[in-house]
Amino acid sequence: MVAEVRMGFLNAHKLMCEGVEEELFTGAVLLISYRDELVFHRPYGTLGGPGTASVTVGTLFDLASMTKVLATTPCWILMTSEEREILDYPLVRWFPNSPPDKGEITPRQLLAHASGLPAWRPYYLMDIQDPVHGRVSEFILNEPLIYRPGDGCAYSDLGFMLLGFMVTRNKGQDLEFFSRELIYNQLGLENDLMFKPDTTSHDVAQTRPDDSAGVVNDLNARALGGVSGHAGLFGTARGVDALLRQILSGLKSEGSFFDQDVLKVFCRRAGFTAESTRTLGFDTPSEEGSSSGLFFSPESLGHTGFTGTSVWIDPSRDLCVVLLTNRVFMGEADQRIKIFRPLIHDSIMEELPR
Repeated sequence: MVAEVRMGFLNAHKLMCEGVEEELFTGAVLLISYRDELVFHRPYGTLGGPGTASVTVGTLFDLASMTKVLATTPCWILMTSEEREILDYPLVRWFPNSPPDKGEITPRQLLAHASGLPAWRPYYLMDIQDPVHGRVSEFILNEPLIYRPGDGCAYSDLGFMLLGFMVTRNKGQDLEFFSRELIYNQLGLENDLMFKPDTTSHDVAQTRPDDSAGVVNDLNARALGGVSGHAGLFGTARGVDALLRQILSGLKSEGSFFDQDVLKVFCRRAGFTAESTRTLGFDTPSEEGSSSGLFFSPESLGHTGFTGTSVWIDPSRDLCVVLLTNRVFMGEADQRIKIFRPLIHDSIMEELPR
């Protein structure tokens, strides 16, 4: 695979080079597709610093929380296409022993981060025994809610962990199998999007200096064997772009991979609270401080990943921007990526043909 550049985007290229020079990350790939055409696709830096191989456009990155919109949410889109009412079934359908305060939580609330579940807990420190899914779901269901379901919005890994377990209980196969067999393989992306990558056949960017490449950075996902609804997916920029272009295509016309009517439900703001920017799975630009920068339209859809990844798609412009980095390699406390992301997106929008 070779880098592809059909438009200049010189400022974005300069920022990416500076990101490597300033040790914001050791390696990265930036991809821009516009009007269904790949117009910029370039790698930067190395897999893990000096002495390691160079990043290529085929390098896999730990996508972290982008797993939510590239594995878990697409699985729920397919399940909703099969059974339209599933988004509003109560949690007791999947977890009969749910406590009273959680039994009526719905997948719609979980997808919109409106369930009342807290953001995160260090379950990897606890005694997780086989079957791990049952043990961790029990932990989650015993967490105190931080607000009544549907009455707030708080980003929650725990909610998406449950959504991943619910895929398994609904389909009889785990999230890895379902996403691979019914989505990635069907789209020819089996070498571009995957859980637990084989490093003998794929180049993978490192996320921790003392870890082997291909080991998921998120410790809860690691404790779950590398597969979870909130994290665990690895991908190339091409794979991320190709899957999200299917969503763009489905929003524009019928007969695409994903059902148009279901996509419209998933891709509009959920509306549980007036201030929430969340759709069912995705985020949309906030008025201030969005990682998308200043110029993406209000109907744009995006998500970020803790490892330094992000994606934003703008249906009104038929635009997709994929930024993959291993910024956590420099230390998880380094938050410069939060400044870097909007700068990249603004520079791209300023050079985009009108």
